[in-house]
Amino acid sequence: MRWVVWGMAVLCCWGCQLWKPTANTEYRPQPLPVGPLTIGVWLPAGLDQFRFGPADQALLLDLGLNTLEWVQRAQGDSATAEELVMAFCSRSGLRLPIYYEPPGYSPYDKLRNWATRTQLDTAFAGQVRQRVRALRGHWEGSAGFWAYLVGHEDYDPDFHPALQRAVEILQEEDGARPAVSVGRLDHFRQAEGFLDAFFPAGGTPNIFQHEHYVFREGVATEGAGVQQALDDLAKSYDQVARRMQGRNGRWQAIVQAHAEWREGSAYYRKPSAGELRVQAGMALARGAAGIVYFLYSSGVEQLLDQEGKVRARWTYEGLVDAQGTPTPSFADARQLNRQLQRTGQVLEPLHFHGVYHAARLGDNPLVRRADRDLEFGLFGDGLQATHLLVVNRRPDQARPVRLELGSGEVRDALADTLLLGVLGQLELEMEAGGFRLLELRATTP
Repeated sequence: MRWVVWGMAVLCCWGCQLWKPTANTEYRPQPLPVGPLTIGVWLPAGLDQFRFGPADQALLLDLGLNTLEWVQRAQGDSATAEELVMAFCSRSGLRLPIYYEPPGYSPYDKLRNWATRTQLDTAFAGQVRQRVRALRGHWEGSAGFWAYLVGHEDYDPDFHPALQRAVEILQEEDGARPAVSVGRLDHFRQAEGFLDAFFPAGGTPNIFQHEHYVFREGVATEGAGVQQALDDLAKSYDQVARRMQGRNGRWQAIVQAHAEWREGSAYYRKPSAGELRVQAGMALARGAAGIVYFLYSSGVEQLLDQEGKVRARWTYEGLVDAQGTPTPSFADARQLNRQLQRTGQVLEPLHFHGVYHAARLGDNPLVRRADRDLEFGLFGDGLQATHLLVVNRRPDQARPVRLELGSGEVRDALADTLLLGVLGQLELEMEAGGFRLLELRATTP
């Protein structure tokens, strides 16, 4: 990443004014604030079999979530799996983006099916509008009805015209709810084209969920090996943060919380508690508006060919096992979620201003020096930076870290306590892979 000299206009005196990023040519303050932080999970109701009893629901509430996502197609005695999960969300204060087709329509009438058309005829708009109205009519009375899930790894640029038109119709028919699309941004063959199609200039901001998992089997848990994996993640997150610049939309990070075996061979290893934290911190430092765990449930996924025959079997271990019993990572995610809840309350009204690495500070006057393997996210009111998110990129090592800041008052933004330093030197205790949110207050000369 190319880092720039920030210029004299950035800060004349830290004691007189806060930092204004006018000289930063790579990041500008985002026009939208971070907004309410999503804390969610994929596949909350079993993986290969639907499981959503009272014990499952109690665990989901205990985990500290506000959003559930992706339930399998299943029919109970009186309701579908999606309807049962929506009812739970509505009475528990959680949110659910809807995915399946309206009642009475075919399985090929999901909005995703329409957003992945390669040709638009004269009937397209009317047919999509009809389905949106049917979905809204079915779910309108549900308090948990949050959004429309319209895309999942749909990387072909031939889909972009249909996606754009489907998004426009959604805003016309239900302007209060966003569309959600999932994928890895660098896998889109024309990433800018996708973003242009998915994020209109006005209206309700849509949400892109970026998925990238780096803890492959064999990746070291400490030292240079894990740092190389995190470099890969940082590059991916940087790309999203840069390409979201100026757009009327938000992005969320789908973070790896699972182990995976493909045809019996280990493919991904389970992240440690520090690795869960560092994924979340690195995403937040780049303006992410949500942390979504992949995945919650455990089980076997069968991949089918075009003839419906099984071509591969992938086995997952998530935050709970196949019987719904918490795995050790459940407690790690629950602890992280408590911190995300508090951090999200502070970040919600703030705008993302930019991110930079301790090794590439240049002449930036805000953080003049810092220990190795740290990242910094800047947030503020859209004009000036008032908050600094510090991320410890060593997921295996809790440590004190030292920063040299400009003179002024620095507070822990969550505890609202003054952090004492000498001549701009500040020392912070950091969890392994952890993050701290600081508030930077100007002092009167």
